[in-house]
Amino acid sequence: MKDEKIEIVTPIEAEKILGHKYFYRQRVYRLAEKEKLNQYSFQGKACFSIGDILRVFLKDLEIRLADKFPGLDLEKVKIFYDATGLKRVVVDGIAGEGVSVDAEFETEEDLLNKVDSVIGSQNSKFKDSPQVQEGKEEAKKLEEILPEEILWIKVDTGVIQNVEVKSFILISLPSLAQFLGIRNDQFIEWIRNTTFVDFVLSSHYKHIQGTEIPVPWKRGVISGYTSMVPFELVPEIIVAFRQSGRKLEYPKKAEMLYNLVKATLESVGLAMSGNKSKAAEELARVGLGLGLNAADQIIAIFKQYESRDYQVRTTKEFNSIVKREGRDYSVVTGILTLGITGKYVTQWKQIGKQNKLPSKIVKSSREIMREMSPSNSVGMTFGERHYIKDNNQEEAIRTGIQGKNFYERLKKVGLLDDTD
Repeated sequence: MKDEKIEIVTPIEAEKILGHKYFYRQRVYRLAEKEKLNQYSFQGKACFSIGDILRVFLKDLEIRLADKFPGLDLEKVKIFYDATGLKRVVVDGIAGEGVSVDAEFETEEDLLNKVDSVIGSQNSKFKDSPQVQEGKEEAKKLEEILPEEILWIKVDTGVIQNVEVKSFILISLPSLAQFLGIRNDQFIEWIRNTTFVDFVLSSHYKHIQGTEIPVPWKRGVISGYTSMVPFELVPEIIVAFRQSGRKLEYPKKAEMLYNLVKATLESVGLAMSGNKSKAAEELARVGLGLGLNAADQIIAIFKQYESRDYQVRTTKEFNSIVKREGRDYSVVTGILTLGITGKYVTQWKQIGKQNKLPSKIVKSSREIMREMSPSNSVGMTFGERHYIKDNNQEEAIRTGIQGKNFYERLKKVGLLDDTD
């Protein structure tokens, strides 16, 4: 098998090829200083891989999108560079719409502003849509089934602080904890460590005196405020909490509430949350991809992939396959490491040194991952497993990223924690 060729260019040449404004040379140099880009030397000039420049710029864009628009589901968004015709950087799949910038004349900030404009427009349309009006009618049905001990409030918009409330009803987390027999502080702390925290809306209790009073909401768990979540998340919160091995004082109440809410949501045509980062739906989706049905089977698979023994055995098998093909193991594993983790092997070793890990760990990027970032280590194992079956690097990277993301979500909601 022939070695893969790498097209290297100077930052000035990269500007001309990819677009002067977006891919400006100073940023290329800065990324190299941060060791995000491999630097080569040719005829005394600093050079970089065109593929690396594109990959790192787009990865940084993805990170900025996640930070600036936490409600944006990046799994449904496609970010890419379109070299056909204009030199465009494209963000597609934002509520069925896409935006782009001409890299020759526009910057990343221009692109982020366009995304902001689309999201704002979509939220405005959603607020006045027939579906929202219909949702308000459905909320009247939903509110009738809640036990009296649970505090709830009806809202008049389907999106608050970028949090979607399909049911138009918010449930108080403290009252939910009391109903299920959980200490409120422990319950809130558990919520903080799961992806459910992204869907918490908080307000001062004095403002929640009646269901028709407008409420000044703040996103997240805020000290001194009442934390609330969309009604449609209740079943998944119950599932995730019980799967995490934590004890409920009133398990029968939990089962009753789960069935009550789930049946009510189904009767008015609402999915439990529609968000892919929640425990129950995540388990179902992971199970479908693995050909499994039972939650305990799925959990067992991911626990196997996070174990050091299994990871080491997989890496040895992967190494043997690569060498049998006559390829350079360090090159292939370097490509997979960058693709799956977003960092070079040298960067991982630098992280190990910065965190003063023992020398025997610092020698291996994988040992550093196991210590500092288990999800990346799991992702690498998924990638190596794919390569062992089918030596396609791009598909192995995609599988590795998918495995890493699944692992992170299941871990965050406590589904991979050891139970008593």
